Amino acid sequence: MKRALYAASLTVAVAAFAAEPYTLDRNGVFWRVEATSSGAALVGTKGSVEVARSLVPFPLGLAGQYDSNLQLVADELSGKVVLAWQRNFSETASDVVLAVWHEGSWERVEYLVRDAFLHPRNPVLRLAQATSSYPDPENPDTLITVKESFALLAWWQGSSEQQARLAILRLTGEPEDPGALEVRDVSTSPGIGFNCPQPLPDEAVERPAFAVEPPGPVSHLLVASPDTCLLFVHEIRFDLAPPQQQDGGISVEAMRRRHTPIFGVRKVLPVTKELAAAGTRVVLGGNLQPVLYQVLGDKLRYTVATESGWSEPRTLAVGPELPLDKAIALVENLAR
Repeated sequence: MKRALYAASLTVAVAAFAAEPYTLDRNGVFWRVEATSSGAALVGTKGSVEVARSLVPFPLGLAGQYDSNLQLVADELSGKVVLAWQRNFSETASDVVLAVWHEGSWERVEYLVRDAFLHPRNPVLRLAQATSSYPDPENPDTLITVKESFALLAWWQGSSEQQARLAILRLTGEPEDPGALEVRDVSTSPGIGFNCPQPLPDEAVERPAFAVEPPGPVSHLLVASPDTCLLFVHEIRFDLAPPQQQDGGISVEAMRRRHTPIFGVRKVLPVTKELAAAGTRVVLGGNLQPVLYQVLGDKLRYTVATESGWSEPRTLAVGPELPLDKAIALVENLAR
């Protein structure tokens, strides 16, 4: 039940709390997103009854274009369904798209990069939620509770100069709010690390990965740096911001406090040669100590991050008493 990164095959494994092309909401609606010849389509069914089907606006245009890396989450707080995917115009030109479905219609459809030659790729989507309380300015004995939810979408882009990017969409905000969507660079900080002794293969570094955590006020994102041979674990924390001061005092609108993201680097690890090996998977859990593992015939080979670096490679035998799926679950559970 961990989010997995396939460094060679570029395939993301099914994981709890992770974005997949399908999800089940608490109202009993099973949502799925399909890549059709006309573009991405959202389908919702409840029991055996289809309750929604809609092609996302901005359908595919020219022949040869297609959608991939489809992601889908349903947010209980806002009642919105969020889709994200990679729209491919050619083998080296693409964009990342974010769409929001709410109460039977498309509330938002965003091309996030708008420069196909940056080749944005490998998007990964997750939810974040934050709840805070503060005294009512007009009645200090009464607490005002603020509940908000956010969609976090990370991806990789660039060729000669590469970087990871992160979009944050406030789902509980108004659709027309220009500040509801924020996109920022989450690459490594300048001056940290050292030059790689040898280039790492692209497939080993081009996939940001969120930690496997229930939606909450803190999220962690694993990003590799091809320039420094380091793995960075970024922390995104949502804290309640103070009311904004405006000329002539504080207006009613300014008194509405909102959660804002605060960024930091929680952990830095060297990229190991195992990460670049074909078929290696990377799992990041809430303990922020990644686990790398690789299936090699009748055994699993894995290494675990510690406070002092990476452990020596270890093996776990697979056989009748320990089937492969059970062995993988055991190793992935090391990333708690």
